[in-house]
Amino acid sequence: MTLAKCKQNFIELVGDADNRVIALSGKWGTGKSHLWKEVQQAGTTDKEVEGAIYTSLFGLSTIAELKLKIAQGVLPELKSGDSLAEAIKNGYSGAKKILKSIHSGFSALDELALIAAPMMIKGRFIVIDDIERKHDKLSIDEILGFVDDCVQNLDCRILLILNSDHLGDKKLWELFREKVIDHELRLDTSPSEAFDIAAALTPTSYSAHIKSAVEACQIANIRIIRKIIRVVNRLLANREPLPPEVLLRVIPSATLLSAIHYKGLDDGPDFDFVLGFQGRVADIMKRESRKQGEEETPEVKAKEGWGRLLDKLGVHSPDEFEALVVGYLKSGLIEGELVGRIIDRYMTETQMLATRRRMREFFDRSIWRVDLTEAELLDELRALLPDVGLLDMFAVTTLHDQAMDLAGGARLAQDLIDNWLITFQRQHPPGHEPDLSPDFNFFSQPLHPKIEAEIRAVQARRQSTTTLLEVCKKISEDQGWGPRETTFMKSVTPADYEAAIAQTTGADLKLILLQSMELLTNRGMYAPHFGGAPQSFLDASRTIVQRDPDSRLSKLIRSLFHGRKMESELITPVAAMVAGEAAAP
Repeated sequence: MTLAKCKQNFIELVGDADNRVIALSGKWGTGKSHLWKEVQQAGTTDKEVEGAIYTSLFGLSTIAELKLKIAQGVLPELKSGDSLAEAIKNGYSGAKKILKSIHSGFSALDELALIAAPMMIKGRFIVIDDIERKHDKLSIDEILGFVDDCVQNLDCRILLILNSDHLGDKKLWELFREKVIDHELRLDTSPSEAFDIAAALTPTSYSAHIKSAVEACQIANIRIIRKIIRVVNRLLANREPLPPEVLLRVIPSATLLSAIHYKGLDDGPDFDFVLGFQGRVADIMKRESRKQGEEETPEVKAKEGWGRLLDKLGVHSPDEFEALVVGYLKSGLIEGELVGRIIDRYMTETQMLATRRRMREFFDRSIWRVDLTEAELLDELRALLPDVGLLDMFAVTTLHDQAMDLAGGARLAQDLIDNWLITFQRQHPPGHEPDLSPDFNFFSQPLHPKIEAEIRAVQARRQSTTTLLEVCKKISEDQGWGPRETTFMKSVTPADYEAAIAQTTGADLKLILLQSMELLTNRGMYAPHFGGAPQSFLDASRTIVQRDPDSRLSKLIRSLFHGRKMESELITPVAAMVAGEAAAP
């Protein structure tokens, strides 16, 4: 029962004096104690309920300790001269002498709990909270026995607040519940209700966005939601008002990761899954690679469910922000400057994020809003035209196909492609081409022919301006390489090597020869990346040495090969065979 429905029922139950023992149950942190306080303070005119004594069983191990806590709750209300105060005083003084004669070890507090408690709690409304958090030494039957005694002999009314799902003595609880409890009300607070309570206790400027993420994660624990709010508040502290697109980028991630850290999700993902998540494409590929008819394992099902949760939150491609949040949650330390730089970068990407969001909304509406006409969908698609250059090449291809499927959309479809190409060419003029991998379309996604032709032209221009010296310098200095270097080295010929070596001297010649010797020496490691480049270098070296064996360049090359104990490789197979025949008798 949701909080709203539960509250009215709870008020009616508390207001009915025939309900001597009421149990209010529900999961941890869902607002049971909060509901009780609301009803006590503003939901009743019953004087007994308004003056109820509240006590928690957290950590208590004996009934005597429980009585003492109840007595401590009553004592502040007693005034000198009050009839109850005088009765306790007189009864206590007389009993004290008797107890002292039995055993001298009785303390004043123990005596008060054992003797005065019955007089203090007679006719009271008593609230006993946190029953599931009691000490193991204190059993459920002792608690319910105490409750029954208070009701039967002391005319008390009792409210028990507990998480019955986590009780150790469940069978015994079920048995006594039938005999002792008049009515049990189970509270199932909705995430929305839980958030409203949490936000009232821990204010935030980001309520709408945090609430949406909390609802998507189905978090109904008020304590955990308050911790999530604190995390977001601190991450975004002292930031200028942020646009919705930035908030939609950072708050869902921060909410999810905080919920994971504070164990607020039922069967949710872990940090590693979130940090390594790359959206729907990888998930689709995994599904398609699974053999038809093959049964999904529980692990696969769980991960697919986690993927759907991240997709629902809009967490598609986690980056350094998510890593920063995980670091903060683990250490408690926050790198304010780094957060600022990331937020600043997101700010510059706001328009792009907004365009992507509008695109996703269009796709969703084009599928599910069957009440929209094709003309209306074309108008929505046309509104994306000015910003289409902010989308990637695959997204704009999909938009083109959508327009082609709509009546009268052919012209708009072409405009989408043309506008994207204009923006792309303006951003990447000759000499500033992007470094695109030869297999940039690894997943074979649909791509418009005009866009594909432009990308191939860019790759060709980029390749034509690349030199062997630049590639060797990149590999040497960065200890790595990119698509441009891979493509170039796979296509380099012995003639290219000869020309590069002939045109360089000094430090540049040293760089080419030493880096190429490294490739040749470890050709097994480099061949998968650079193809025949090591062999092209070897062939070029053989040609240079054989053409002019007495030149200083030839002597330098032979010394390099000699130093690596590879001088024999400078002899071509044909030359070796001729030399062998000449040496034969």
